[in-house]
Amino acid sequence: SLSRTRIIKVAATLRSMFGAMLSGVARRAHTLKWAVAGGVAASALALTDRSARAAEAETNIYVINGFYMAMREKYTKPGTSIYYYLLEWDPSQLSWEDFRAKVLGATDPSTATDGALRKTIFTDWKKLGLAAEPNVGDNGVHASASPFEALAERLNWMGASLETDPFGKALLESGIPKDTIMAWTKDPQVSFEGKKASLFDLLEDLDYDECLAKAQAIAGVSGKPRPAGKMLAFVFLKPHAVTEPAKALVASKFASVGLKVYDEGSLDAKTIESNKLIDNHYYAIANKASLSKPAELNPPAAKQEEFAKKFGITWQQALADGVVYNAVDACKRLGIDGTTMDKKWAAAKKEGNLLKFGGGFYAGKIPAPPPESSSGWLSAVALSIAAMFGR
Repeated sequence: SLSRTRIIKVAATLRSMFGAMLSGVARRAHTLKWAVAGGVAASALALTDRSARAAEAETNIYVINGFYMAMREKYTKPGTSIYYYLLEWDPSQLSWEDFRAKVLGATDPSTATDGALRKTIFTDWKKLGLAAEPNVGDNGVHASASPFEALAERLNWMGASLETDPFGKALLESGIPKDTIMAWTKDPQVSFEGKKASLFDLLEDLDYDECLAKAQAIAGVSGKPRPAGKMLAFVFLKPHAVTEPAKALVASKFASVGLKVYDEGSLDAKTIESNKLIDNHYYAIANKASLSKPAELNPPAAKQEEFAKKFGITWQQALADGVVYNAVDACKRLGIDGTTMDKKWAAAKKEGNLLKFGGGFYAGKIPAPPPESSSGWLSAVALSIAAMFGR
């Protein structure tokens, strides 16, 4: 067994360390015999179930949302940045759905409509100065999925306030409480027409007044007057696509369809990381990967049982043993970057060592080297025995 093997190693080490002492102090043989026996007995006591768990902890840790680090690193790596645009247009001029489908383009740039920004960036990536062909993750440009998401993104990226943002004011004037609106910016599950659904999903692709009306219905304040206003979107070139030719392309596209850019600029990696802008942008995932510690999370009881069955240790015991890490702390523990963690996460998935607790909430069993202090117990035993001989 693990404990027996460790005890044998302890005994062998002690014999080596104190062999000379044993031969030179025969008159203390009786005392020494019991000292060694006591040391080995103490080691045997320590190497019980707790030691078995510790040994397991030295070879594996449990990481929450490890895949997020590679996503995050694209925005926080020194030298990178985003380039943003704040847009406005009249609702009668262009629907939000067409803005996303025809101006921005599909998430997969290879399938985007010809002429859409993502499709042009995909086909002309070399001319635009990109380092690699765009894909679903690195698809050139991001844009808000609804007027409400645009508000949430301005609050986050631009530091706007609800009371002064035009759409924020419109929501307040439509009778929706401030606390409700702010809670909604984190995309909670809300009740609507007898079902639970993502707030963002419910409002996706709706135009200005439709979005206000549905927000009223979700909040239970339908019937109150709604102010008129313009469509306001938040758009940015992703770090991999921030080049001067790409900026020119985006500006030209917006002008060609009559969208007004009322503000634009750059946000660098240092600002993005220090203000947790990307973490708040991907809040549902990032909350568990970097903003919260594992002990603050509460997986469903059924999923905790599944964790214990799958990994051979309960969720509570893993927390108590200090072997559960969020993605940020796991990278520090292992001394690796997000790209390397992403590879380890992929390997864990391939080996069947991932567990889904819920939406945007995963745990993965990742190999880990022993902590530097893991051999401290041996020093303590040796020092105790030496002390018995006045050393």
